[in-house]
Amino acid sequence: MQNVTQKILQLPQNLPLMTLQVTPFTDYAHACICVGELVTSGQKAFSVAINPEKLYKAEQDRELASLINQAQIFICDGIGAALAVRVLDGRAITRITGVALFYALVKKAAVAGWRIYLLGAAPEVNRSACERLLQDYPDLQIVGRHDGYFTDSEKIVDDINASGAEILFVAMGSPKQEAWIAGHRERINAAFCMGVGGTFDVVSGKVRWAPLFFRQTGTEWFYRLLSEPKRWRRQLALPKFLWLLVRYKLTGVRHFNSRANP
Repeated sequence: MQNVTQKILQLPQNLPLMTLQVTPFTDYAHACICVGELVTSGQKAFSVAINPEKLYKAEQDRELASLINQAQIFICDGIGAALAVRVLDGRAITRITGVALFYALVKKAAVAGWRIYLLGAAPEVNRSACERLLQDYPDLQIVGRHDGYFTDSEKIVDDINASGAEILFVAMGSPKQEAWIAGHRERINAAFCMGVGGTFDVVSGKVRWAPLFFRQTGTEWFYRLLSEPKRWRRQLALPKFLWLLVRYKLTGVRHFNSRANP
């Protein structure tokens, strides 16, 4: 599938980063153009968000790294990931956060007529997210939806395919959503699948999106910590990630596959 995806004219070459990769999109419009090419061409791809937590966990768990690397598009979701590219590759790349890309794609879908399917989150959150999106984008074609509480994945895949969805958003949390997409990608007809984590919570209003200041400065993680102190254990991955980045830099290694020839 990777070779097929490279036929997308506007898709930039992925950059290896530690055990994972990042796709250096110019901006959100650039990312939407690439998704549009997928939809119109009938090619298939799925996207995963790359942040410091994923980079650190993938370093510790090579099965997780292999799972994530089954994707074709890797958005630079965290400022730490952008920092790592700058430190190891000498390139400045644009952060493309998951929530903002979701909204950009929804807005484009409403104009272009792309059909979308919302999968995941709690029943009330899924329903509320759908209603709010239709309020904000009356022309949006949400052709199907289902919450994340199901046991028969084959039935869900059949429902997605029967809906004619061209874009599938999956909100199950990471890495569960990536594992589910990868495990069913071949059977899912939708051109583009994207794991969106807690995005439906934000869309539904259950969780407040970080204020613009935090989004612009890449400190959404700090806002979430202030809003949800119970997340402090997850934030322990940040100093571990920074130490990992220092180790890569000191050894002259850009990514895992180059360790034999730093």
